[in-house]
Amino acid sequence: MFHKIGIAIRSLIKTVIVQLQEEFTTIKVSYYRRQGFDIHKTVYIASNVNLKGKIKIGEGSSLAQNCCLSGGNEGIEIGNDVMIAPNVIIIAFSHGVAKNGVPMSKQIDLEAKVIIEDDVWIASNCTIAKGVRIGKGAVIGANSFVNKDVEPYCIYGGVPAKFIKERA
Repeated sequence: MFHKIGIAIRSLIKTVIVQLQEEFTTIKVSYYRRQGFDIHKTVYIASNVNLKGKIKIGEGSSLAQNCCLSGGNEGIEIGNDVMIAPNVIIIAFSHGVAKNGVPMSKQIDLEAKVIIEDDVWIASNCTIAKGVRIGKGAVIGANSFVNKDVEPYCIYGGVPAKFIKERA
């Protein structure tokens, strides 16, 4: 009998924790929207996500824990139903390095918009560089560095990311 009570209590605790997580993500999305980010109210944002600059995130998309999105002035645009796994970094700029003798920290940043179309899956630990467009339905394999456009409905992976195959 005590075993059944223990199972019931664990199940109740799990249900409460899931409910609290859902409520907390709603609060986070509301907070970011009040800060000026263009985020659909159905977006899921996990813990320890960092957003800066110009960012737009579409309906049903999700950002897993420890993601960092820095849109700068050009911005990051994420479509609908995009899944972004843990530890993904998306940056819409890079530091200037063209002038020897001038500290890189004092050079002008190079910016270009990042566009991630609908129904994309970006796996864990990826970095998406400035100016990249990831086509609809694409998959980016774990631990990849994407510095060139990705064709729709294709799978890319590696450092730098390269075409692997089309989705079936």
